[in-house]
Amino acid sequence: MVSGYYAMVMDQKLTDFVDHAREKGFDLATIRQLLLSNGWRDRDIAEAFSSRELELPVPVPSYPGVQRTRGQRRAVSPWPRRAREAFLHLLAFGALFTWVTALLLLLTTAIDFALPDPAWRLSQARLDVIRSNMRGQIATLIVAFPFFLFLWHFLLREAHAGRGAIRRWLAYLTLFVGTITLAGDLMTLIYLLLEGQMTIGILLKGGVLFLITGGIVLYLSLTLRSESEACR
Repeated sequence: MVSGYYAMVMDQKLTDFVDHAREKGFDLATIRQLLLSNGWRDRDIAEAFSSRELELPVPVPSYPGVQRTRGQRRAVSPWPRRAREAFLHLLAFGALFTWVTALLLLLTTAIDFALPDPAWRLSQARLDVIRSNMRGQIATLIVAFPFFLFLWHFLLREAHAGRGAIRRWLAYLTLFVGTITLAGDLMTLIYLLLEGQMTIGILLKGGVLFLITGGIVLYLSLTLRSESEACR
C-alpha cells in the first residue's frame, strides 16, 4: 500500500512537471534531458509523455514476466517457471532416450535369437542372462514409453500457449544426435557391404536402428516446423 501510494505521488509529480514545462514552451527533448539529469528513469518519462500526448494508454505486452498492478509495470522473475519447464522437458527427453534405447536393445537381441550366428556357443547360463536382460528391457518399455507420452502430450499443450523454448533446444539437440546416429549407421552398413561381411542379421539390425531413429528425427522435425509456422 505504501509503495503504491508513493508511486502514484511520484507519477503525479512527474506529469505536473511535464505540463508545467510544456506551458513554458520547452520541447519534449529538453524536458526529457532535464528529467534524466535529475535521476528519472527513461521508461517513466516515456509513460508521462504518452499520458499527455496520446489519447490511448500505451498497451502492456503479455510477455511472461511482465504484469501491471495499480497502473504500474512490475517485473516478475521468470526463473521458477523456467526451472519447472526445464525439469519437465528433461524428464520427457530422458524418458524418450530410455525407451528408445530399450526398444533397440530388445529388437537387436530378438534378431540375434531368430538368426543366431553359427559360431556362437551359448551356455545355458549365458542364455539365462540374455533372457533376463530382455525382460528388463520390456519392463523399461512398459514404464518409460507411457510416461513419455503423458509428459509429451502435456508439454505440447503448453507449447500452444507460447511456451516451449527449452523443448526446442532439447529437440534440436536430439535431432543432432539422431542425425549423427543415422549417418554412422549408414556408413557402417556400407563398410560391411564393401568388406563382404554383410549378413541378414546385420542388415536387419541396421534397418531397425535406421527406422526407429529416423522416425524420431522425422517426427521432431515436423513438430518443430509446425510450431515455427504457428508462431509466424
